[in-house]
Amino acid sequence: MDGFYHDAPMLNERFFPKDSYYSTLPGAPSEAGLPRYPHLQVRDLSYEMDMSSAWHTLCGGARTKLRMLEGLSFEARGGEILAIMATTESEGTALLDILANRHRKWRCRLRGEFMVNGLYLTLKKLERCIAYVQRHTDFGPDMSVRQTLLFTSLLQEPDNERGFDTKSRINALLEDLGLGQVKHTRVSDLTESEKRRLNVASQLLLDTDIVLLDQPTKGMDIFDTFFLVEYLRQWAARGRIVIMTIHPPTYEIFTMISRVAMISTGRMLYFGRRRDMLSYFAYIDFPCPAYKNPSDYYLDLVTLDNLSAEAMLESSQRVENLVEIFRRRQEPLADPGPPGVPPAIVKRASVFTQVLTLWIRVLIYTFPFNVVHFCGEVFIAALMSVCVGAVYWNVRTGREQEHVDDRFGFYYVIMAIAVWPTLLCTITTAWKEKATVVRDTRERLYHKFTYVICKLTYSLAPAAAVAVAYAVPAYSMAGLQTTSRVRPFGIYIAYMILYLLTLRMMVLACTWACSSRHIAASWAGFIFTILAISAGYTVHFKDLSLVFSWAHWMSPVRWVYQELVQNEFNNSLGEDFRYACSHNPVVQQENTILMRAECGIGTDLDALKFRGAQEQWPLYQPISIVIVFHAVCLLLGLFLFLTVSHSKKKRLEKERA
Repeated sequence: MDGFYHDAPMLNERFFPKDSYYSTLPGAPSEAGLPRYPHLQVRDLSYEMDMSSAWHTLCGGARTKLRMLEGLSFEARGGEILAIMATTESEGTALLDILANRHRKWRCRLRGEFMVNGLYLTLKKLERCIAYVQRHTDFGPDMSVRQTLLFTSLLQEPDNERGFDTKSRINALLEDLGLGQVKHTRVSDLTESEKRRLNVASQLLLDTDIVLLDQPTKGMDIFDTFFLVEYLRQWAARGRIVIMTIHPPTYEIFTMISRVAMISTGRMLYFGRRRDMLSYFAYIDFPCPAYKNPSDYYLDLVTLDNLSAEAMLESSQRVENLVEIFRRRQEPLADPGPPGVPPAIVKRASVFTQVLTLWIRVLIYTFPFNVVHFCGEVFIAALMSVCVGAVYWNVRTGREQEHVDDRFGFYYVIMAIAVWPTLLCTITTAWKEKATVVRDTRERLYHKFTYVICKLTYSLAPAAAVAVAYAVPAYSMAGLQTTSRVRPFGIYIAYMILYLLTLRMMVLACTWACSSRHIAASWAGFIFTILAISAGYTVHFKDLSLVFSWAHWMSPVRWVYQELVQNEFNNSLGEDFRYACSHNPVVQQENTILMRAECGIGTDLDALKFRGAQEQWPLYQPISIVIVFHAVCLLLGLFLFLTVSHSKKKRLEKERA
């Protein structure tokens, strides 16, 4: 049995016709009836990674190097499906990452030659000719299937002369891949199989000559796997090269593959036509037993067995033997022939188009779910404000000395305690977006810096609205102690908006920099605790230890808190106002006159002096310090977001263990 193929074509013939362009080039069709071009060759590919930590290296420790790939050579022509079967997922992924120029470049060593149509290409040039379907399916959860493809098409498109109607091709792809019935369904409501097929469709839309797919059938059942591989086989029959990593497939799916590359410990154990694989292993005395799936059997044969020391030794020797046999028997790659026509490239969007597309996604493609999320944040902020207002009900209208400390406490609670649910909502929202952003930036749809700029601009107005919803109810419920209320309220709301936007920037920076939202919340809590303690309410400035005495000079909590309490205790109840002390004891004076003991805090100025907040600073100083803190959080978070990769190295070490 040489294959189980559909007789009926699965591709829309109108939008995806068989490409006969390359068959007219010199040296056209080969003996097998396949066109000569496109023709990809990879020669002597080796890739080594430095896995030692930067701290370990700085301390003079020996470096730990991991050789992912060593001496790989293979080729593929138009019309072929090349299946890469590796003993670990990281090896196959590393190979595709290199071809698509998505591999880690810092502290790594790469060697090899890459040819397309007889032309030597650098990885940077090769990347522009390739569509890469990565394994991650973290699409925007609030967009529909069709909107996801429209969003992708706005950011990248094929730069060729095949002109086409993008929307019609999107609809054709959705129908061909069995996504027509769910094209208006949210991505978050799709099954794993549907997300995988959507992932494939987003790259096939580019119509490149070379398509790379990393585990495209992972998580699919046997029927969906059969459907997708058959679709890719017909896509390759148009004159395209399809290279994919795949788990050991069933025998029926195995027969759909044109060529097989089997990799173990980063080295090639077999590369050639699928139909020659059984005869090759039988010739070297490793025949496939009857009724066994060849892909399962031979991948188990070349996998290291770490269950025991004896099994590890035996499997290592077997792998070394198979590597050496294939090295001696491997046939040289075919003559690439004279240089041909370079393949069509993918055209990426400009920075302006990226910004515009991100705005379209937020304002149009995610509607009405963006409004629902916004209303949820406003509700939580308003709820916490109402709770604080209920606790401090009308406390700011009190004329007793006991109310003085309550008024200080009101501002401290509204700034440092009740704000936490709102900050945690911000962390959660940013973390949910982060997976989508990481996937999009790996796909080269837009740059992380572009995303950050757009995020800060289009979310500024909603964040200010949330700040107003948080600040106003509590302030009103706590009481208005003066008839001329416009100016004090204006100062209060202006400082609160600036302050809450600064806290939001701090937690966003923690979220961008950390590998999980729990770690981000922990770091945000640690930093915010230091800033809040040094504000002057829980601990007086004079009592701060040397360890934290520096913090009150840079704490936005301290500066905004001081400005608000000065605005609060600024003779707001009249020039001659003095607080009453009705609970003070009555004492007898020397002249036998009975008088109530004087108040410790008699005026607003006494209250400010007691809290150490009486000193008047120039208006620009507190505002400047808060803005500088805001800018430092932005720059630090942006730097870590652009440079730090959180999960790739850990996942790689886990798979190699």
